[in-house]
Amino acid sequence: MITRVLYPKEKDEYNKVVKHPLQTWEWGDFQITQGHKVYRLGIFDNDKMVGGYSVSFHKIPKFNYSVGTILRGPAITQEMIDNITNLAIDEKAIFVKFEPDVYQKTFDAEQNPTTLIADVDFPNLYVSPKVAFYPFSYVIDLTKSEDDLLAAMHSKTRYNIKTANRHEVKIEEATNHQGFETYLKLLFDTTKRQGFYLHSESYHRQLWKTLLPTGIPHIMLATYQGQVLSATMLFVLKDKLFYPYGASLDTHREVMAPTLLMWECIKFGKSLKLKTFDMWGSLGPDAKETDQGFGFHKFKQGYGGQLVQFVGTYDLVVNQNLYKVYNLVDKYRWQLLRLKAKLSFLDRLL
Repeated sequence: MITRVLYPKEKDEYNKVVKHPLQTWEWGDFQITQGHKVYRLGIFDNDKMVGGYSVSFHKIPKFNYSVGTILRGPAITQEMIDNITNLAIDEKAIFVKFEPDVYQKTFDAEQNPTTLIADVDFPNLYVSPKVAFYPFSYVIDLTKSEDDLLAAMHSKTRYNIKTANRHEVKIEEATNHQGFETYLKLLFDTTKRQGFYLHSESYHRQLWKTLLPTGIPHIMLATYQGQVLSATMLFVLKDKLFYPYGASLDTHREVMAPTLLMWECIKFGKSLKLKTFDMWGSLGPDAKETDQGFGFHKFKQGYGGQLVQFVGTYDLVVNQNLYKVYNLVDKYRWQLLRLKAKLSFLDRLL
């Protein structure tokens, strides 16, 4: 088998072999609009493409260096590392971050783990000090009947769904310009209210513009008494549903609109004959109430999906000295971004 950089005319063939929205050709197009350089590589058995992955190089402002990422790509192989190393050298990358869409462990209802594969172990590949996505997620089996899915939920989640229905919360798919604008406003209202960092409005608008023609994104809205209380953007690719973004108002919480919305998202996936619903990230089996993000983790946990652990996040280090400097600077940069978000939140309270 050989691996090589692909031509634009091979776009459709490439999209047939990738399994995650972040690895699609169009996601690479979106990355290019953000100023990044993208390579799509195809793996060929004779003349047939049997696999592929994309690597995106992000230029470090004011420096002649970059950082590469392969997010939610295939399992790491030595051939993959060799190919990426060559590209990384050409792009003057300090390192390339690998975060495969590969399960290492699954957990049963009692949080007992089953190990599927061993740890990743390659020379010059180090466990990353910073992840791009949560290393855990809840995955719901959409092939189950609605009754079985409801039975697997936490009793409080089922109760909240009934509460929302009793209050006549309405759910609709609104994958159109108006639906996106409603969703986007809620997304930034939620971000400001909770004081966490989010990409810019222009980032999300470009993402929507680039992905909409592909059929990947879907907007779902929950309305109560004429007011949209909760919104989600779902991704659909092949036989999988994904939940990358969600938002809700802090009003009328008693009607449990977000809980019903998520249940209707599950039913939406079933209506499309999809097989699994990846909820895009959660805390691990030992999650505590004091952990950041515990509320969202508990919300997802209530739907009875299986907790899975990905193989993790690894950095292919090309320049050891600059790698140490970069991680130190990046650590303080993110601390500053989070502080600015929290200060903005406090300013609105005072």
